[in-house]
Amino acid sequence: MSIDLTFIGQIIVFLTMVFLLKKYLYGPLNDAMEARTKKIAEGLAAADAGKEAKAKAAAEIDAQLKDARAKAQEIVAGAEKRAAELSEEAVVKARTDAQQIVEAARGEVEAEANRARQALRKEVASIAMMAAERVLDEELDAKRHAKLIDNVVSEGFGRA
Repeated sequence: MSIDLTFIGQIIVFLTMVFLLKKYLYGPLNDAMEARTKKIAEGLAAADAGKEAKAKAAAEIDAQLKDARAKAQEIVAGAEKRAAELSEEAVVKARTDAQQIVEAARGEVEAEANRARQALRKEVASIAMMAAERVLDEELDAKRHAKLIDNVVSEGFGRA
């Protein structure tokens, strides 16, 4: 087994080529592939973080919507309660006003009735005075006296 010089030269050239390929071709290629792998891993991590942020934002939005709905329901309930109170107050006020109007009308009717009674009393007194004057002015018998009173009364009440 003899190793000749050509074979040693080929081994040296081969090892030199391996060394040069490793240093100038495989090394940068490996670095580029590692950088790309790292970049892809970072992208995946960012995507995962984005998904988590999206989930958190969705949960926060849901919570805010629930709060907003609850507040809206409170506002609507308060408005309905206030409307019912105002309606009840309006009914009570209307009843009170109606009662006052009825009482005022009764008072006016009573006052008008009293005025009519007073006027009637004055009229009756005036008729009685006229009848008494005529009776005193004339001396009459009982039949004529009753007839005279009837005439005066019918005259007096005929005017009223």
